[in-house]
Amino acid sequence: MSFLDFFKKKETSFQHPEPTNNSSARDLSGVLDSVGVGLIVIDENDCLLELNESSMGYLGLAKNTLGIKAVEVIKSVGLINLIKQVKESVNQVEEISGTHAGDKNFLVSATYDKESHETQIVMMDTTRSNRLENVRRDFITNLSHELRTPVSVIRANSESLIDGALEDEEAAKKFSTAILKNAEKLTLLLSNILNLSTIESGEYSLDIRSTNVTPIINNIVSNLKEANPAVDIKVTINNDLMVMCDVQAFEQIITNLIENGMKYGVTDNSNSVLINAKPIGQKMRFEIEDKGQGIAPEERKRVFERFYRVQVKEVLANNGTGLGLSIVKNLVHLMDGSVGNEQAHPTGTIFWFTLNID
Repeated sequence: MSFLDFFKKKETSFQHPEPTNNSSARDLSGVLDSVGVGLIVIDENDCLLELNESSMGYLGLAKNTLGIKAVEVIKSVGLINLIKQVKESVNQVEEISGTHAGDKNFLVSATYDKESHETQIVMMDTTRSNRLENVRRDFITNLSHELRTPVSVIRANSESLIDGALEDEEAAKKFSTAILKNAEKLTLLLSNILNLSTIESGEYSLDIRSTNVTPIINNIVSNLKEANPAVDIKVTINNDLMVMCDVQAFEQIITNLIENGMKYGVTDNSNSVLINAKPIGQKMRFEIEDKGQGIAPEERKRVFERFYRVQVKEVLANNGTGLGLSIVKNLVHLMDGSVGNEQAHPTGTIFWFTLNID
């Protein structure tokens, strides 16, 4: 039984106290529309006989295309090829792309009726499921890559110590330091992964309340300045700045963004990171600005992806898990805020996020 036949069978179970003159295909169109499934019926002359709202939206078609040959109005090469092939095989199921590069993906089931010579097509949007699969695959690939280097270093240095380097105090200290450094990197990576997993699974517990965040920011900045005296961190926010937030989440957001600016935004020409906040409607917008080389426009959105790192040598040369900004994005969204970045002037990047004002 085809997908279309299944829905037709289900359709007969509905009781209509006042039968209408609509065709079975039209009734089926509404059923499929309600679940976001596209329906196309092509007659024996290869003209469009029926289109539901979902199929029109997916393919950019209008009702006035009914009666026109499918090949003249359907721009998807994959779908046109499927329509031609199904006449030979009766049933075809394939995944096709939309009409433009980067467009949606669809799982299409096509059936050819040899008696009526009609072709019936059902299509479902699989873009989101494909994207999630890509995210899963990229996550595994990137995680394997991030784990490989520290594990290899730990193993190599441990083997050196076992093979006799313990007898050389200077060499033993060098190898032990490398082991400790990479063990700390693994700890940070695993901690960030667990943190992000907890946030994305909805298990992260938030206590959102009206909070004066000024002392929180000042305390974080003080600690970071003490650990990084060469970086000039400037704070220009009002005292008693009240916003709705979870304190722990807010601390992590601010810390991650300032550390990000310190790590990638400080150059030979500028060592400053600026922190500012200003009200925009019912939201408070926090800005962390650096004067580094900036981020290419095509990479701006991607910096919030898990494990993604801007593809320039200055960034790749720094140790980092590529998870900090993804954690920031998720925590901000959990607190009903938004997050993004933009070019600073004349150079550098502004990372910003918003939270509700008390």
